[in-house]
Amino acid sequence: MHSNNAAVSDDDVIREFPRLFRLYKDGRVHRFLGTETTPAGLHSPTGVQSKDVTIDPDTGVAARLYLPAAASGEKLPLLIYIHGGAFCIGSPFIPPYHHHLNAVVSRANVVALSVHYRLAPEHPLPTAYDDAWAAIQWASAHSARNGPEPWLNDHADFQRVYFAGDSAGANIAHNMAMRVGSGSGSPSLNLDGLVLVHPYFSNGEKDELIEFLFPTRSNGMDDPRLNPAKDPDLAGLGCRRAVVMVAEKDELRERGVSYYEAVKKSGWSGVVDMVETEGEGHVFHLFDPTKEKVRELVKRFVSFLKDSHSVSTMDSSPPSSAAHTNKEEEEEEKEEELAYDLSPIMKVYKDGRIVRLAGEDVAPPGVDPATGVESKDVVISGHDDGGGGGGVSVRLFIPKLTTPDLKLPLFVYFHGGAFCIETPFSPNYHNYLNSVVSRANVVGVSVHYRRAPEHPVPAAHEDSWTALEWVASHSAGNGPDEWLNRHGDLTKVFLSGDSAGANIAHHMAIRVGSETLPGLTLQGIALVHPYFWGAERIRAESDRAEYAAKVDGLWKFACPTASGSDDPLINPEKDPKLGRLGCKRILVCVAEKDLLKDRGWYYKEILERNGFGGEIEVMETKEEDHVFHMLKPTCENAVAMLDRIVSFIKKD
Repeated sequence: MHSNNAAVSDDDVIREFPRLFRLYKDGRVHRFLGTETTPAGLHSPTGVQSKDVTIDPDTGVAARLYLPAAASGEKLPLLIYIHGGAFCIGSPFIPPYHHHLNAVVSRANVVALSVHYRLAPEHPLPTAYDDAWAAIQWASAHSARNGPEPWLNDHADFQRVYFAGDSAGANIAHNMAMRVGSGSGSPSLNLDGLVLVHPYFSNGEKDELIEFLFPTRSNGMDDPRLNPAKDPDLAGLGCRRAVVMVAEKDELRERGVSYYEAVKKSGWSGVVDMVETEGEGHVFHLFDPTKEKVRELVKRFVSFLKDSHSVSTMDSSPPSSAAHTNKEEEEEEKEEELAYDLSPIMKVYKDGRIVRLAGEDVAPPGVDPATGVESKDVVISGHDDGGGGGGVSVRLFIPKLTTPDLKLPLFVYFHGGAFCIETPFSPNYHNYLNSVVSRANVVGVSVHYRRAPEHPVPAAHEDSWTALEWVASHSAGNGPDEWLNRHGDLTKVFLSGDSAGANIAHHMAIRVGSETLPGLTLQGIALVHPYFWGAERIRAESDRAEYAAKVDGLWKFACPTASGSDDPLINPEKDPKLGRLGCKRILVCVAEKDLLKDRGWYYKEILERNGFGGEIEVMETKEEDHVFHMLKPTCENAVAMLDRIVSFIKKD
């Protein structure tokens, strides 16, 4: 993360809460967490669709709306979810909440509205409460099927509405249920249940954060909105069922327990249950969705939403913790079975779900304060959903210009990730392109291709060629993007990539040499830790048989139609078109501890053996492993490799 406050002295800081935010005298707020976003769209593993909607353009209140794959003509329960973050960080658009809502919506078969409320300290409490209420009223305006949003008109059942949230979001959800129960300005909906996950309530003791974020509270830390146990109207909770989820190692655990006990003693006519997860801390479910205890929490959440029995027929004892019958449990356990465990890349389940374990975070485009580089996203073909499917898009980068119509070389980049994970939008790749574009003074084009397994190789290669054809369409200055028309010098094009992206860059150079791209001249390719392989072990590969077998399996997973590890797509030595490379200069970067290092050196040998008449150089970085520069971008070796790539681009 780049801080735009590096030049500001500590004297300019009004208040700082570590791990949350820093407030400056000029009103700026620097948040340390919860600023990265992931785009809405089709979630291929579950079939859940999502889109972002504006609720109030004047205040900025918005939401992310989710629709399950099974949605048809029937009405589905409506889940209104409110994110956590201590009232001051986070949004529905950050990856943890987006992934969590996709999972809940898919499993529970509900429509969901994830509320984006204004954050403190810019907007002190009770703003978050008011914004959430505005979202609920907006949603309820669709109960007569004539609201502004078709998904809610066509699919939401306003007689089966649930409020839910975690941490501060659970606090807000409780307060929204209290407003429904008060009958004052009640929306046109029937609130069936309330799910509070690790709720952030006060226990009456001093809390500097809340004191700062809620200066107008009444009765100190015993304001009923903060401490429901002190609310004389708690029995007016406006739903029929509630479940409180707590975690054994959560410092807020006792507050959740106190809330549960207070609701039971209040005289409320509904049924409240409490579920505790042993050995876990606060909002643990947002950090690793593949953990067994996370899946159990989601199951409990889903079972509550699916429970349609009437509370009026139940006694006052909590529901059984057994959420399903034995048959239902067996079916769910069967669904959870792994088809492929490709940790630390991804896990694929037999029910078709895909959980990517890395590369899902998103950095928004814009002006990078550290380099002055500006970026934007452009869709080339199809509908880009930001994930494994959809279409082809690029993130364009342009350096800070001193001459308005200056023509600059083009640096076309293909990200790595074993053809399965990562995007140009991830913070690592976004920051890397900012650095290259600034240092080399080039226009950057970072390609977003479809990923395996939803779209097996060679889909990534075909998409990358589509992106190159789109780039070439700007050669006469009349292409679809003005940045490339004005500033891209298509007679000076460089291709680059790391790992699987380096593989793609190589194959794009082959196609440039084999086919015609009028107006585009490829000067060179820079391949970083290229993902090449072969059926026959070479050099040190034989000493690392276990890892070599994993590479074989990963390739077969990404490209099930390949002829094996000697397919020309993965083994350049077997490619009859190898001699048609469409450039005269090649830089290959390898790392000493990388299993793929020998393939990088061997690439140089087979090119020379096949009569490559151009210049090829190899840079080996000692004491480093595969794509180390993405994990440690500021280390000495990463800076040295960046310098070498920049020098390669700038060389006449």
